[in-house]
Amino acid sequence: MFQKSMLLIVPILLIGSLLFGSMAIGQPLATETNMKNSKIVQCPISTTQPDTFALCATATCWTLDGVAYCKCNIMNEKSISISFNYEENGQSKDVCNLLLDGNNNGFTISTYATPRQIEADYNPETEKLGPPMGYYTCLTKSSPQAYGAQCDGGVCFNSTQGKDFPGLGHINEGEIVCSCPPTLSSSPGFQIAGPWNCKPGDANENNQCCDQDYYNDMCTVTSVKSTGTILAVSAPIGGAKALSTILDGKLPSLNSCHFK
Repeated sequence: MFQKSMLLIVPILLIGSLLFGSMAIGQPLATETNMKNSKIVQCPISTTQPDTFALCATATCWTLDGVAYCKCNIMNEKSISISFNYEENGQSKDVCNLLLDGNNNGFTISTYATPRQIEADYNPETEKLGPPMGYYTCLTKSSPQAYGAQCDGGVCFNSTQGKDFPGLGHINEGEIVCSCPPTLSSSPGFQIAGPWNCKPGDANENNQCCDQDYYNDMCTVTSVKSTGTILAVSAPIGGAKALSTILDGKLPSLNSCHFK
């Protein structure tokens, strides 16, 4: 059973970083600074409301005129997000209201839940969600800073399902395209999802489970001016574990890659 609307002010020590920011109508980008000072909400608002949302945490994106378009997954479970408070017709609303409005109006919103493919106990043979993945930590020790796409609160349109989209290929019925702003990382860096070339949960002492080429490509995107730039959805370091801990009630064990 889902909990009723639950606004949580996350302690700064837990969030030292939070998660995948976005392009939501009339709302500020979910930068690291905004996240530290923002309320967090779990959706859906009640057990009688739909729990559909877009999960972009493992997505890669294609840019057009400075906007990143990301191929995300449609999910049906509880999720978590910055609250993105706004007022409409004299009523105070947040991202859960946006999700609810989208169910009957051809769109949804990108929020967050722990991606099973990244968890150490994921079983690709029985769960069939694709190959295992891991979180890559991209360090930005010196300029120039690198870009990632941030998608929490991103607007996603149902009309993209079952169609072909430039740079992203075919969008399956269980997928959707979300629009997200490319965002420069802040020190010390950010995290992205990428290939995990071992069994889920395997020790990764020498980064043998990780893809150096993927890291080199996705952690060093320093310009998004050219249409067709490929980049990964990103989060400040520690963001995924922070939100997963709040949502799932426990600290998850995730596959992790740390190149120096």
